[in-house]
Amino acid sequence: MKRLIYGILLVVAVLAAMLIAPQVIGDKGYVLISMGQWHIEMSVVSLCITVFVALIILWVLWRFIGATLGLFKGSKQWFGGLSRRKRQRRLYQGIQAMVEGDFAAAKKYLQDTTDGDFDGVNYLAAAQVAQALNEPERVRYLLEQAAEYDNAKTAAHLASARLEIEQGKPQAALDKLTELDEKKRQHPQVIRLRARAMAELGHWQELENALPEWRKQLKDDYVVWAQKVAKGKFAEIASKQGANALRQHWDNMPRKLRHDDAYRAAYVQQLLEQGMHHDAEACLVEWQKKGPNPILLPYMAELSIPNPAAAIRLLEDWIKRDGTNPQLFSVLGHLAMNAGDDILAEKVLLKAVKLRENPRDFEALATISEHRHDDSGALAMYKRSMEVE
Repeated sequence: MKRLIYGILLVVAVLAAMLIAPQVIGDKGYVLISMGQWHIEMSVVSLCITVFVALIILWVLWRFIGATLGLFKGSKQWFGGLSRRKRQRRLYQGIQAMVEGDFAAAKKYLQDTTDGDFDGVNYLAAAQVAQALNEPERVRYLLEQAAEYDNAKTAAHLASARLEIEQGKPQAALDKLTELDEKKRQHPQVIRLRARAMAELGHWQELENALPEWRKQLKDDYVVWAQKVAKGKFAEIASKQGANALRQHWDNMPRKLRHDDAYRAAYVQQLLEQGMHHDAEACLVEWQKKGPNPILLPYMAELSIPNPAAAIRLLEDWIKRDGTNPQLFSVLGHLAMNAGDDILAEKVLLKAVKLRENPRDFEALATISEHRHDDSGALAMYKRSMEVE
């Protein structure tokens, strides 16, 4: 508003100057414009007024042309905005149809979003729909398109790698994940998938070397993967070189690994599978002198030797300190049953199910009843085991 007022005052001042100045001076001046046969004569005041009016007309025309062009441009933006809103609506409809399980409709809706800027989310959703429709080639194409967007690159490579693993191509999955930069390769899901691909390829040594660096990302899964690595390596050694080679390999392992619960559990499991139950008992007793280890304790129930005196003595000692722990009674009961001591087994298993009902313990009690030819008692225990499940 201020600019308009200033503009009007300026125009008035200029006009006043042009009209008053010649009167004050007493001479209006003279201007002659000659172009061939065409002559124009006027005073200086008339020339100034003509030029001033001409500038005003040019300014008005300029504003008019600018407003007209702006109208067309605004129309284009409006239509563009309308098209953008339509694509957004198609994306929402496609995702909703996908969640509802109407994959054919979801595919149709998502096909209308390819020109939109959705940071690759539309391609990821379309790839998921294509996978549900069993269109693997289309899945690959859509994931390649999604990978062009930096925000969707990790998700696209993860989906591609999963697809390769599902189709029995772990090496292709590993190659796909390796394409990511170092920062993206530290993503927890990328690391889990790399570990899975390595395991399926049997790259146990490579996986074993990588696990310490991945411990933070794997969190609780670290123990699971360490067990898988150890089990894979130990099984390979035992099958190719025998049980003695397995024991020798364990003795030659670094002290840090031999004190890792995951490796200890895998080693004990392999000893049990090789029938070396005495060696397994010795390890379990030695490694749990300070108290029961939640990872190693369950393997004591798998021991099957005539007289596991050391293991029984250790379990009874723990029970004296913690008489309300149902797992200790359960493990002792299975250990005693495997050793043929049904009296002790039944006694502690009944105590275990009293503290916490467990279908496996009821099944063991049913087996003990069968040993005594107590068919009704065995049937009752089997029914209890089914009720607990």
